[in-house]
Amino acid sequence: MKLFKKVADAIIKMMIPFAILALMFGLAKIFLDLRGIFQSRSITWGFNLLVTNILSMFIIIELLRSIIEYFEIHRVRITFIIDGALVFILREMMIGIYEHKIEAFEMVSLAFLFLSIGIIRMLAIVFPPKPNKDE
Repeated sequence: MKLFKKVADAIIKMMIPFAILALMFGLAKIFLDLRGIFQSRSITWGFNLLVTNILSMFIIIELLRSIIEYFEIHRVRITFIIDGALVFILREMMIGIYEHKIEAFEMVSLAFLFLSIGIIRMLAIVFPPKPNKDE
């Protein structure tokens, strides 16, 4: 078990710089897309690209937070994973609404999924796991 923890720690340590690099590239992409807003055929198309990229960055930030949390306490908190899922669903809903491409049934389905995962997150906070005795 100690070997597994050492290997897992080494892998997590290698993942953190890549995740930070991905965040930096994502931020650079957002800044480069600002130019596309001014050069686009319509302001709507440019903002659509910008909103999509910014919401995608929020998902990456949530995942990076769960990686760093694992490195600190050697456990993945379910609330961080659920937060990432909620941000992803919210992103899809916002993009669909913004682009006027989401149908009523799809919106209701995503809203129900969002509500269900939100309830799971609330239950994870109300009933936290018991601390591990090995640590």
